[in-house]
Amino acid sequence: MKKVSRLQVLRFIIQIGFLFFLPSLFTLTFGELKQLYSMIAAGNFNFATALPQLLEAIIIILMTILLGRFFCGWICAFGALNDVIYILSNKLFKTKFLVKEKVDSILKYLKYIVLLFIVLFSWVIGNSLDSYSPWNAFAQSTEITETIFLYPIGFGILGLIIVGAMFIERFFCRYLCPLGAIFSITSKLRLLRINKNREKCGKCRICTNNCSMGIKLYKVDVVNSGECINCMKCISSCPRSNTELKAIGRKLSPILVSGVIILSFIAIYFLSTTLVGKSNVGLTTGTNSSRTENSTSENSNSTSSTEGKKYKDGTYEGTGRGYRPNLKVSVTIKNDKITDVQILSNNETPRYTTIPFDTIPKEIIESQSTDVDTVSGATRSSDGIIEAVEDALSQAKIGGSDDNSTAKESDNQSTGESSNSDRYTGEESYPHEEYNEPNAPNDNFGDNIRPEFDGNRRQRHR
Repeated sequence: MKKVSRLQVLRFIIQIGFLFFLPSLFTLTFGELKQLYSMIAAGNFNFATALPQLLEAIIIILMTILLGRFFCGWICAFGALNDVIYILSNKLFKTKFLVKEKVDSILKYLKYIVLLFIVLFSWVIGNSLDSYSPWNAFAQSTEITETIFLYPIGFGILGLIIVGAMFIERFFCRYLCPLGAIFSITSKLRLLRINKNREKCGKCRICTNNCSMGIKLYKVDVVNSGECINCMKCISSCPRSNTELKAIGRKLSPILVSGVIILSFIAIYFLSTTLVGKSNVGLTTGTNSSRTENSTSENSNSTSSTEGKKYKDGTYEGTGRGYRPNLKVSVTIKNDKITDVQILSNNETPRYTTIPFDTIPKEIIESQSTDVDTVSGATRSSDGIIEAVEDALSQAKIGGSDDNSTAKESDNQSTGESSNSDRYTGEESYPHEEYNEPNAPNDNFGDNIRPEFDGNRRQRHR
């Protein structure tokens, strides 16, 4: 039985840890690169304000530039999935499918084509590829019974990738990964490199045969290829201990260096996410609190003079379903306009909601409509915000169908009681079926506010 090195045992344990505890790093990082492109293209990039939205991308790209593709070889959950599938397949089928060197070299250019396609059609043109995304499907596979209907093509592509990973090691990483295409370029200047003295090599080519990415190691003395993911299997497998990890000409311990890098990444990542304040509860967009209070205090006067208005002034609470249920917002109406949207509480994954919780309320206020772009990679959280806002607006409608809310207000007024500062609460069920507005589609809406939810909302890739 082949002995497994301590280095590879350590690597596998770390991979499994990231697979279970931080599976979304791949999608977050790639989405944030799109967000960076959008900011630069729009001419509104500001590092200080952009940092919370680009945290993963900044940390991982800096690590890749300085140290190489440790993210791909040790941290990426999608890479770990490929490794696990390949290991299990080898145990099951007892075979190893080798791709010819020339064919392998040509196929590796496919990932650059995939990257170019995504950049042109999604980033530049703005077409949504969300339902086609295998990594979005994978990132939300913990709730596959629901998400498989949201990403049917994505799960189909994911299935093909799994089949490929059964027979070709790191199939996705070698040939299809758009993030890997970026990292293969940015890692060219890395300080850490694997060295091997070919004069001391035999004819075994064990290092090449064990390379996860199929690099022709038997042809080089220093591994400069951007395909190297720092898996260090070449170091672990060399029977002559001829492969070494070096930085600026100095030999280093692979286990020590890898452990320090991974621990440093974890510490920096969690410290950074804490410092930038990732709590989304109480996030406010639009007017300040004094304006909200004023609009609320004026509600009794506004409701007594509603001629020509479609919505009652006041603050209304609504509930929607994002990735998880009970995403609650408050919406403030003044003079038939949305003046404020606040996220009151939610059960979403924090890092997925940074961008939608910041941008969706702003865009609703700016457009005075819920027909706004969702954020790809956080589509369900985006739709949850929009759904909750629509729920709140349905309660603000004058003469609308929210009979319970209207009746409650009338009872309070008749008894002389206040209506809880004109704050109304509604519950929204998860839209397993087509979403229906509380009133008929042609019911009157305000001229300034246009809630629209047709299930085909445009999506903006993060």
